[in-house]
Amino acid sequence: MLGTRKNRGFTLVELIVVIVLLGIVGTFTFSFIGTGARIYQDTTEREQLVAESRFAVKRIASELRNALPRSIRVLTSDQNRCVEFVPIVSSSNYIQIPRPGPTASDDFIGILPIRSTELLNTYLYVYATNASFIYGNNVTRRKQVDTALLDTPSAGLITLDYADTPRAFTTESPARRFYATSEPISWCYNQAQGQIIRFSGYGLLPTQPSFAALTASTGNREVMATQLANNLTDTEQYPFRVFEATLQRSNLVQIDWRFERANSGERLQVLHEVHVPNVP
Repeated sequence: MLGTRKNRGFTLVELIVVIVLLGIVGTFTFSFIGTGARIYQDTTEREQLVAESRFAVKRIASELRNALPRSIRVLTSDQNRCVEFVPIVSSSNYIQIPRPGPTASDDFIGILPIRSTELLNTYLYVYATNASFIYGNNVTRRKQVDTALLDTPSAGLITLDYADTPRAFTTESPARRFYATSEPISWCYNQAQGQIIRFSGYGLLPTQPSFAALTASTGNREVMATQLANNLTDTEQYPFRVFEATLQRSNLVQIDWRFERANSGERLQVLHEVHVPNVP
């Protein structure tokens, strides 16, 4: 006759040892998962920051390359926090413009530009070489287009009319070039909120408006980038710089934006130079 077997369980010591071992394994497992989650979060935030900065830089660079020659300016008294320029709508060459004297009543006749349907109410510039001609009350090199009359398609010409006086342009472009533009645009750094804001629709002003003036204006505004941390008390961290044209190149704009990732203090500096190819 076989002896009866006794059912045996785990002792308290064995249970304690198992619980401790499971706790150690669980701690390392969750620590590994937590580290992976933090790495994923850091990578995602970095990619988002880089993508946002890349979008804003590409957008402003594209707009600056399409700026009217000599229209780009920064306000040093406002710590270079804003860059202002006049965007080109269309451009071409002219074959006849009114000049002071016997030809003052002549029509303005140009070669039909590619974008001719958007010329109404644009500003018409001929050899506007400084800010007073571009932004100021002097209209001897700037007119505002009232009508645009297409000549016969075979001629490929367009006649532009305007009510500004004097009617004549005081000088000609060496390349017989004209530009049609819209109103100015400003890109500004809002240090308090860490944002880059794009302002438009505030009109031509002889003196470049400050960031405070643009904020108080009734124009349009769009936030183009966030998480910036430029310290404007340091002149080396000014967000915009404009270098005047030389014999070797036209205007050069330097963009220096310092991004800072939220809750980490990690910084990303974006230093970009934009060459403005257009000339009067």
